[in-house]
Amino acid sequence: MATPAPLYAQVKRYITDRISRGELTPGARLPSEHDLVRELSVSRMTVSRALRELTQDGAIVRVQGVGSFVSENRPKASVLEIEEIGETIAGLGGIHLRRLIATREETAEGHVASLMELAPGSPLLYAAIAHFDRAQPMQLEQRYARPDFAPDFLDIDFEHQSAYDHFQSIAPETELEHVVEAARPNALEQTALSLGPDHPVLRIRRRTWIGERIVTLGWFTHPHETYRVVARVSRVRSGSLTARHG
Repeated sequence: MATPAPLYAQVKRYITDRISRGELTPGARLPSEHDLVRELSVSRMTVSRALRELTQDGAIVRVQGVGSFVSENRPKASVLEIEEIGETIAGLGGIHLRRLIATREETAEGHVASLMELAPGSPLLYAAIAHFDRAQPMQLEQRYARPDFAPDFLDIDFEHQSAYDHFQSIAPETELEHVVEAARPNALEQTALSLGPDHPVLRIRRRTWIGERIVTLGWFTHPHETYRVVARVSRVRSGSLTARHG
């Protein structure tokens, strides 16, 4: 017997089917999250994930404080997808816990300034969060954000809200880049993930753009035995890259 699709995927299919049937035409406003929760009898988190993925697929456009709209353009498959750590842990039946390590205002210098294409001395906001499956360290997340993009970034309750969701609530990225490398952990990674200096880690660097501006920069570090990267390419889709626990 086939396994039912996850609820968020069923919500996505419900919306895309309505678009395909012409019930929701290009530019049309989607029902609100509240209405979808009530209509489909699912959680707000489920609806939020479905809408987020539809935005990443290019099927809809979300406007902060206004709503979600059917894209005027044909949907485009994302060529690079990295699943958020909380979703991965929950999908495996784990319990996701966060611990805030540091938040601060900084100035862009050296490598960070270069990666964000900012002049040295430009203001930046920084946060470091450790993620756990129960007591097992799974990821160290380090984020830089431009204050003119996310001025309230340091006000997030990082132990209960994700930086990703905060950024998406402001504006979905128009472009993103991931660089994956195997490395030895630096001092902060050793402490946050309870690793020795020679324990291999998988480190993912993420940059996101809004239009022509790089607005966020992040590093996501995992003990090598807890994460893997899987690439899948087909003739229908241009490609996908998904990071999951191994």
